[in-house]
Amino acid sequence: MDAMQRSRLHVISVLSALFLLLTAALLPAQQAYADELIMKDGSRLIGEVVKRENGTLEFKTSYAGVINISWDEVAELHADEPMKLMLDDESISTAKHIKSSEEGLFISDDDIEPDLSEPSLAQDELAFINPAPWRTGDGYKLDGHINFALEKQRGNTDKDEIDVDGDLLWRFKDDRVTVFGELERDHNNNEKTTDNWKLDGAYDHFFSKKWIAGAYLGFEHDRFADLNLRTVVGPKIGYQWFESKAMNLRTSAGPMYVDEDFDEDPDDDYIALGWGIDFDKYLFSEFMQLYHRQVGLWSMEDTSDLVWNTWTGLRFPLVWRFVASTELQVEYDGGAAETADDTDTTYTLKIGYQW
Repeated sequence: MDAMQRSRLHVISVLSALFLLLTAALLPAQQAYADELIMKDGSRLIGEVVKRENGTLEFKTSYAGVINISWDEVAELHADEPMKLMLDDESISTAKHIKSSEEGLFISDDDIEPDLSEPSLAQDELAFINPAPWRTGDGYKLDGHINFALEKQRGNTDKDEIDVDGDLLWRFKDDRVTVFGELERDHNNNEKTTDNWKLDGAYDHFFSKKWIAGAYLGFEHDRFADLNLRTVVGPKIGYQWFESKAMNLRTSAGPMYVDEDFDEDPDDDYIALGWGIDFDKYLFSEFMQLYHRQVGLWSMEDTSDLVWNTWTGLRFPLVWRFVASTELQVEYDGGAAETADDTDTTYTLKIGYQW
């Protein structure tokens, strides 16, 4: 063997040794957590505890992804790393081992078995496992949708329609900001037949777990209803009935100042009782989502003057956060101009994106 060959073998040996050393050093860092879930029927799953929220445990496995399990079916949880527990009084603790029974929860903060002489917590005292950062005041949640409905027709009739709407929710531990807007423009044989838009926003402060106080500001324009601009502003109080990925429901009401600027009819301003309802719920294991949004104004000076707008629909997840929606929108204006109808009903099929 000549010197050149010996040199090459030496280089290969050194590189091989370095590769083995690097592999050995990196293997521990690449190992996934090996949390263990024991069901009440005795079955066991290995994976990672994602979170527990509203009676459902999310557990991630390598073979089935994230699966949802009713907490009533869970007997034990063993975690490699401490799980963060958020209690009903919003205090925070940690645990590595939880045993669940009818008597309550037996919890250990290390790798030893929990003390079974007395429950550490009652079942209803545990609110969340690994709560989202916004729930503990360490961050925020940003959700939203943007949707489009377009139509273009050429032939005996030239028709162009565009509908755009979107919503945004910015949630902190004790505060929330919501924004909603929509735009509709239609042309038929080069003549504009629809021209309206809405934009509103609300600020909510949670002064308890469920009760909120805040303010509302809204604007609306509808050219063919003779409405140049309706402005609504006022305080409100509300209640958060449910708040989770599976279901949300909030209601609010309060006195509102309403200013209406018409193109032809006399302008008007008045005090009204305003209210709002926002609801959504996943159905059939998140196959689709039912949603309903409602805002209303009832004049305190003329009880026949009622403004009532609703959006009700089904939203179907597609791929890459794209969604398809079918929606029924009803708009009623008891104080509409004499040249305009008091009710508009719209059926829409939309494609959108959610985050």
